[in-house]
Amino acid sequence: MNSMHLAGALVLISGMSEGAVSLSGTRLIFEGRYDEATLDVINRGDSETLIQAWLDTPTADDGNGHIKAAELPFAVTPHLARMPARGRQTLRLLYEGVGVPRDRESLLHLFVLEIPRRSPAAQQMSIAIRQRINVFYRPVGLSGDPADAPQQLTWERVPSAGPALTVRNPTPYHVSLLELRINGIDVAEYRLLAPFSNAALSLPATYAPHVGHQTLTFKALTDYGGQREYCASFQGTESFVVPLKQPGSSSIIGKC
Repeated sequence: MNSMHLAGALVLISGMSEGAVSLSGTRLIFEGRYDEATLDVINRGDSETLIQAWLDTPTADDGNGHIKAAELPFAVTPHLARMPARGRQTLRLLYEGVGVPRDRESLLHLFVLEIPRRSPAAQQMSIAIRQRINVFYRPVGLSGDPADAPQQLTWERVPSAGPALTVRNPTPYHVSLLELRINGIDVAEYRLLAPFSNAALSLPATYAPHVGHQTLTFKALTDYGGQREYCASFQGTESFVVPLKQPGSSSIIGKC
């Protein structure tokens, strides 16, 4: 399970125990041709626990949004559930049919809060742990294949103001990038590119802009949480795309 799509556990009451609840995926694609999407929650512990689940928008979660969770055209059920030891609970996500764009994916956050039973031991504290995954609602009829979206990103090195590396996502799909590097130098550990968006990534101070042929590499997450590697050689400041890395190919500077 990739930790990039599980927000760090939020410890509400400090203690030494670890959470027993896990999710069946690190991300969830809600295909618009279906009435609902589902995700399993598994209690791997030997004690009963209570879970609470809710949806929110990314901006609202950051404290900058204007859409409240109650106004979202999505719902999750059950909102509260008691899980027996070694039990399993299926969460159902429902969409009312209107309220989000039809020409692109929409991003939601699904939160699952684990609230264990209070420990009878006087010296032992209980812990409530919150997990978060990305939910991508994908309307019917979007053009292209989401698996090809990383190869359609348009990149350009900008020598001024930093320098920086700019990227444009011309597709209706979100693209999740990992381990983004230029000439082997870390640029970003994780970056989520929204549909039809532009982004600028600052290059590190150790970057040598005057190297002739240079190499950009990254990994992109698939719908199922897998990772695929991409690599491209480029020179100067002309825009370029980064194709899927071929098996056995090199990633040294100037070659892929």
